[in-house]
Amino acid sequence: MSLHPGLKDCLESSVFNLKLAEHPYFRMLCSGKMSKEQFLKSQIEFAPLVQFFNRPMAQVIANIPDAVLRIALVDNLWEEHGKGVPEKVHGKTIMTLIDRLGGDASMVDQNNPSANVRIFNEALRGASAFESYRFAAAMFSGIERTFVDVSSLICQAIVDNDWLPAERITHYALHKEIDIQHAEDFLMVVNHDWAHPDHQRVIKEGVQFGSCLFANVYTGFYHNIVR
Repeated sequence: MSLHPGLKDCLESSVFNLKLAEHPYFRMLCSGKMSKEQFLKSQIEFAPLVQFFNRPMAQVIANIPDAVLRIALVDNLWEEHGKGVPEKVHGKTIMTLIDRLGGDASMVDQNNPSANVRIFNEALRGASAFESYRFAAAMFSGIERTFVDVSSLICQAIVDNDWLPAERITHYALHKEIDIQHAEDFLMVVNHDWAHPDHQRVIKEGVQFGSCLFANVYTGFYHNIVR
């Protein structure tokens, strides 16, 4: 079964409307005006979000009533856990990148995230636990698809700024390739619901909520590095 065109359009338009290239954080990063030290500060702040992300994802998967629809998402969750390889767990790959950029990953305290990251984590946890599985799956789709564009912008900026060669970039290099499929896997959970007006409204709200929630994290990063 293929993804309903209207559902795919909803996802793509939600991310397009974020205009990430015009966002202050990415404008600063991609123009070369962000120092490596400022970028590292944002990545050290980002790491506890990455380390937390797979936990509410597991909650959403558990809430989906159809086991067949859970299959692709379980594979996504397994990918988040490095497919069983500890060094490839996504919470580790962001730490590797920090160290490769000359930062100190030991500064990351996953039990004490910034207020900015805590807002994201708690909103994600709450929606995953208490919203309908349709809303929550759509929310994760919005986040995953937004991260494709975020990862592409960051990878290009790291190379353009001569901070690392492309082949040394961990975390983002993987996500810019795999998260389009991951986003669509979450939408496949609600694909058959798209024709129902009430469900369609919930799905749209979930996609928009997820994409905006994630983009707002970068607003926080920007304010935290320029103040």
